[in-house]
Amino acid sequence: MKIGREDFEALIRGEKTIAPYIELDPLDGVYSVFGVRTAGNPNYLIKSIYEMYETNLDRKLAVKAVRKLFRSVGAGSIGLDRFLKKLGMDLTPPEFLMLVFKLQHQQGWGAPFELVEAGERRIVLRTRHTFESEVMKAWNMPVCGIHQGWIEGVLKAVTGRNWFCIEKTCHARGDEYCEFVIDQVEPSWKFKAEAVVRGDSAITEFIEHKPLAGSIRLIDEPVVMMPRFIFTSMTTSLKKTMGEAPASGVNYRAYLDMGKENVEHYKKMGITSPGTLADMAFTFYSQMGWFRIIRTEWDEGTKTRTMTLEHTVESESFGTTGKNVCYCTAGLLAGIIEGSFGIRVQAREVMCRSKGDEHCVFTITSK
Repeated sequence: MKIGREDFEALIRGEKTIAPYIELDPLDGVYSVFGVRTAGNPNYLIKSIYEMYETNLDRKLAVKAVRKLFRSVGAGSIGLDRFLKKLGMDLTPPEFLMLVFKLQHQQGWGAPFELVEAGERRIVLRTRHTFESEVMKAWNMPVCGIHQGWIEGVLKAVTGRNWFCIEKTCHARGDEYCEFVIDQVEPSWKFKAEAVVRGDSAITEFIEHKPLAGSIRLIDEPVVMMPRFIFTSMTTSLKKTMGEAPASGVNYRAYLDMGKENVEHYKKMGITSPGTLADMAFTFYSQMGWFRIIRTEWDEGTKTRTMTLEHTVESESFGTTGKNVCYCTAGLLAGIIEGSFGIRVQAREVMCRSKGDEHCVFTITSK
């Protein structure tokens, strides 16, 4: 059924619904709205998407992954925007956003939206519940990644600018409404880094992997995947060449320099806080599989930081050896601290899984 400007204006005013514009041909498997082919979205499909991401991420990051996925769906609304402009309808971003969600929610994607605030750089939306807040209610947390992604994608499509959406309250958590606050922001690596350090984001968002092209980029820089046995091979080769003690020293020094260079790279992104620099580096290496930080302790009297790590790359590679093996990790930790705080430090591994200890423990002391 053909739709024109009068129809859209009636939809916006609430005088019409999309029902007359829905066509269903079950024998041909065709379902369309305004002549655009679409499909139903059963609850189990949404649930399976969330749970698929949860398998490798925690629930909070799973919602972020869904949000990233549906951001591209929102970007597809540029076609509707162009069509409306051809009809002589030049809606403001908040008006266009409300129209998009009126069309979506009349197809079963939750309750109608209310426009709470409509500014040039901030928009606030509210609804009694979204589709995903009903489906994922068992998670008992903010879950509306679909709507956050849609909102960001829609606004980016019609304004050409970046928008960041936060779900302040969520029906799935027991709140009265799902409320979304959307701000126009210019994303910086400082902003992204702080989100990673807080655990609100993950480095997987910044990995561009083209396996058939043999290319991986992380934060716009080329990277390579390196199996852990490389450490075994490299260390063994050095030991054969120069002996065990010198080889350990070379590994420590090489990775100390690498840690410092890594921090310098983050500084070029505009990150200046020493604490953020160090936390960002530790978090990124942890999320890249080098180790997992169990706890960090600080002794003011001795100016010593003690870091307890799990599954360091060397202890996993070498297995049980009866002695400390994590010289690369010790150098890396020292380099990150030196680069971040501008001080000279010495890192020592005092406990090691390869020696039979429960965890690998490192002391980092100022020189």
